[in-house]
Order: sequence, then structure tokens, then C-alpha cells
Amino acid sequence: MNSQYKKYEHYREAMSTIGITEVTTTRQKNNGTRVYRLPFKDAYGYDIDFATYNSGYVRKLVKYGYCPCYQINKREKIDGGFMKITTGPYAGLYRKRYDHSKCVLIDGIGDRIEYLFDFIMRNYFVAKPKFQPQINMDSLNRMAKYVFGEPLGFDSCDSHTQNAILKRIQE
Repeated sequence: MNSQYKKYEHYREAMSTIGITEVTTTRQKNNGTRVYRLPFKDAYGYDIDFATYNSGYVRKLVKYGYCPCYQINKREKIDGGFMKITTGPYAGLYRKRYDHSKCVLIDGIGDRIEYLFDFIMRNYFVAKPKFQPQINMDSLNRMAKYVFGEPLGFDSCDSHTQNAILKRIQE
């Protein structure tokens, strides 16, 4: 068995373990496209789908808005270089082309699914820290004045109210 297919089977099994399902249609499969769906939905209630293509692209499929999908392949900067002007009043001179970037295509099927798996794990399954508010005297005084009605601030509260303020800030 080819090493790319071994890698493909290994990562496909890992994806199914964490709940990612393959939702490829027969037509897509015949074209060399594989579509995968995450086990949860995005903030708008739509499925989160990714596709790997035989051409080397890996894309996130978007179900809403004007853009049907966008590439998640790595990007490579390309120097525009110079171009000789052949016609017009500036013939014979050179002008700089714009610098741009292009996608780095991923050749093997195992390498594409490995890249997709790493992308999904990095962006969807790693625990991101929740916003932690700064706990300082200013925030404690503000909470005491405006939420608990203590006109002189945190220091003037009794210990029960101070504990309630600290608990509320840490929620």
C-alpha cells in the first residue's frame, strides 16, 4: 500500500474518532474531491465543511454570504519582477509588476488530509482561553458602586458583599 494512502487512512480514522464525518457525494468522489463536516455548527447555525481537492487545494466551504469557499493552503509571496513596455509612448522602458502571493499546492492525498487535520485541530479543537477581566481596585470599586449600590466603593463594603463582588467578577 502506498505511503500516501496509509497516511490518508490514519488521519481519516483520527478524524472519525473526534467526530468529523466525510460527506462526499459520488460525483465529488469521482472528481477526486473529499468533503468533511465538523461535528458542531458555527455561530450562525450552519455546518462547517472542508474540502480537499485532487488539484492540491484545501478549502473551507462557506454556506452563507457571497463567497462559496476560501483556501486554507499556505501562501507564498511572489516577486512581481519587471516587465518591458513594448507599445505606447513609454516603449522600451521597464515597469515593476505588483508583488502578489499564490497558494502552495499539496500534492499527496495523505499530505492534504494531514494538513486539513492539523488546521482543524489548531483552529477548532484547541481550548481558547475565555476573556479574563482585569481584577484591580478600579474594577472592584466600579462593581461595588454601580452593581451593588455601595457609594464609597469596594473598601467600604462588608465581607459578604466583597465576596459577592469577587465571585461576580470571576464569572
